Amino acid sequence: MSSLLLSLGARWKRDAALNTYVFGLTLIGIPFTAFATYVVYQLQVVGYLIGADADGQPCVTYCLVPFGTQTLDLNSVLLYLNALGFGLGGALAMVISAYADFWTSKSVLVSLLIIVYGAICIPVYWLKDPTATAFNALMALYVLYAVVTYMITVVFGMFIPHYMRTAAEPGAMTQWPAPETPSFQVGDEPKAPVADAHSVESQANAPDAAPAQSRRQGFKMSIWGQVGTFAGGVVALVVAIILSQTLPTDAAQSSGLLLTTVAGFVTVAGTAVTYFGLPAVAQKKKERRGTAQLWIEMLTPLKDLLRRKNMALLLLSYTIYTDTVFAASSVTSQLFFVEIKPDALEISLYALANNLFGAVMAIAFFFLQDWRPPFSLEKWLIIGYAVILIVPVWGCIGLSEAAHFGFKLMQYRWEFYVQNFIFYLSGAIVNSTFRVLYSELVPRGSEIEWFGLQVVISCATVMSS
Repeated sequence: MSSLLLSLGARWKRDAALNTYVFGLTLIGIPFTAFATYVVYQLQVVGYLIGADADGQPCVTYCLVPFGTQTLDLNSVLLYLNALGFGLGGALAMVISAYADFWTSKSVLVSLLIIVYGAICIPVYWLKDPTATAFNALMALYVLYAVVTYMITVVFGMFIPHYMRTAAEPGAMTQWPAPETPSFQVGDEPKAPVADAHSVESQANAPDAAPAQSRRQGFKMSIWGQVGTFAGGVVALVVAIILSQTLPTDAAQSSGLLLTTVAGFVTVAGTAVTYFGLPAVAQKKKERRGTAQLWIEMLTPLKDLLRRKNMALLLLSYTIYTDTVFAASSVTSQLFFVEIKPDALEISLYALANNLFGAVMAIAFFFLQDWRPPFSLEKWLIIGYAVILIVPVWGCIGLSEAAHFGFKLMQYRWEFYVQNFIFYLSGAIVNSTFRVLYSELVPRGSEIEWFGLQVVISCATVMSS
C-alpha cells in the first residue's frame, strides 16, 4: 500500500500544476452538479406544492408562486434568479478582475472561493420541507451559488496561460513529444500567438511567444480540467442515484439534497489540496495610484479591448455562443420538468447523461487531436460554433405538420437527450479551444483581468436579454 501511495505521489509531483488544476475542478464539479441539479429540482417541486394557478387551484400546467411582494409564474421566478446571479456575479467579477492580478498569493483567493462554494451547499438538506420559508432560502442560496460560480470561473482561468508560458520556457520538462515531433499537432507548426504583426497583442506577448509545445500543454490543461468538472458531476450523481434507491421512500425523494450537503463538506475539506498544489502566478506590477485610479482600474480592460482586435473578435463570438447555449438549455431544462414531470431518480439520470456526454466528448476530442488532428484549433472553434446550429434547425423542422419530432410540446424524452448531446458535443470543442486561443493573447500578469472580462461581458449580455 505504501509503495502504491509513493508511486501516486511521484506521478502527482511530475506535473503538480496540471494535476492540482484538474483535481480542483473535479472537486468543484461535485457541488456544481449537485446544487444545479437538485436545488433547481427542489425549487420546482416546492413551487408546485406551495403555489396555485390563477384560479387558486393546485398547480397542473403552470404555477404562480410568491416572489418578494408579488406572485409570479414559477418559470419566470427561475429566470429572475438567473438574472440576479448574472448581475451580481458580473459586478463582483469586474471587481476581482480589476484587482486580483495585483495580489501576491492568488492561491488564497482561489481556496477561499472554493470554501465558500462548499459552504453554500451545506444547509441545503435542512431546507427540504415544502414551505415558503424553505423556498425563499433556497432561492437566496441559488443566487449566491451562481455568483460564486462566475467568480471561480474567473480565477481558475488564470492557470492556463501561466501553464502555457511555463511549458514554453527553455528547459521546461514535459512528458509530451518535442515541438518538432509530428505525432501531436494541436494547431499549426510552432508559432507566435495568433495576432497581427503590429497589433497590441503581438507587442504585449512578444517575450512569451507560444510555440506548439505551449499550445499543446494549454490544450491538455483545458481539456482535462473540463473532464475533471464532468467527472466530479458523475461521482455526485451516481452517489445520489444509489441513495435514492437504498433509502426509505420518504428520504429517497430528498436524497439529492442530502448529497448536495455532503458535497459541501467534502469540497471544504478538499480545498487544502488545491491551496498547496496550485502554481504561483506572477503578481502584476502596481502602476496606478490614488483612489480615483482604483475605480478606473475596473474599466481598463474595456479600454484596452478597443486596441486588441483579435481578442475582441474572440470575446464577441464566444459571448454570443455562451449566451445562446445558456438561454436554450435553461428553457429546455425547465420544459423537461414541466412536460415530463420527472421524479428524483429520473432527474438524476437525466443530469448523469449530460455529464457523461460532456466527459466522453471532451476525451474523444482530446485523443483525436493527439492521434491525428484534422484541423487547427482555430478551425475547430468555428466547427464548434456551427454544430450548435443543429438545435434551432431541429426546432424549425418541428414547425412542419408532417414532422413527428422537433420539440412539439417537448413530449418525447429522447429529444431532450439528443439536444443535450449536441450541446455538449459543441461545448467540448468550443470551450476547450477558446481557452487556449484566448490564453495565447493574454498579457503576462493580466490573466484574471482578461478572463474576468469574458465573464463580465457574458453576464451583462445575458442579464440584459
